[in-house]
Amino acid sequence: LQESGPTSTIVKFFEEPLLDSLIKRVGAETGDLIFLASAPDKILCQSLDHLRRQLADKRNLIDPTRLEFLWITDFPLFQWDAESQSLACEHNPFTSPHPDDIHLLDSDPLSARSAAYDLVLNGYEVASGACRIYDSALQDKIFTLLKLTPEQIEQRFGFFIEALKYGTPPHLGLAFGFDRLMMILTETDNIRDVIAFPKNQQAADLMMSAPSEAQKEQLTELKIHIHDQEETK
Repeated sequence: LQESGPTSTIVKFFEEPLLDSLIKRVGAETGDLIFLASAPDKILCQSLDHLRRQLADKRNLIDPTRLEFLWITDFPLFQWDAESQSLACEHNPFTSPHPDDIHLLDSDPLSARSAAYDLVLNGYEVASGACRIYDSALQDKIFTLLKLTPEQIEQRFGFFIEALKYGTPPHLGLAFGFDRLMMILTETDNIRDVIAFPKNQQAADLMMSAPSEAQKEQLTELKIHIHDQEETK
């Protein structure tokens, strides 16, 4: 933004009142750079987040000695899958809806929040948790919204559905990513620096010489037969 106004090849597509409104909306001053982006929400937010952090690193705007914690709540319960034209879980089908939004499952499921939460430290997710569904009727409703058939439910989650029939107490929890937390506390950018036996770029563990070739007896026991490329031609 210059003293004479905004300069960009995109300016010609905006009328002056709209440009003035945009400048006021973002609080831009002379010398500021305004980024405009257009894409589906999820792609747009992720892309701008990467850009924001890259610029902050490049301009040394982040104090590496500070520990900034943030709780993320009010996750959506579902997202819309454009490919299948149906609802899909934002997390998993066992995450409980927010108790205040259960009524939305019948009318507006995409507006329903989940009872899930993440703990973020300096931009990294270091812990994640949720309240699980413990009511059979509610679990059936979630499966119905996901358009799962009884056969699919039984095949994928039969053991879980059977357990629900015997009564499950309300339960929730939080799981920490300890290695990621240590990465932040030790001020390294590479998580492999804090893992005892890290794998390299080829997914090989040099300390354990893994993966190693499977013995013929092991393959026989597991009923696995490996075809060489010559055999498949």
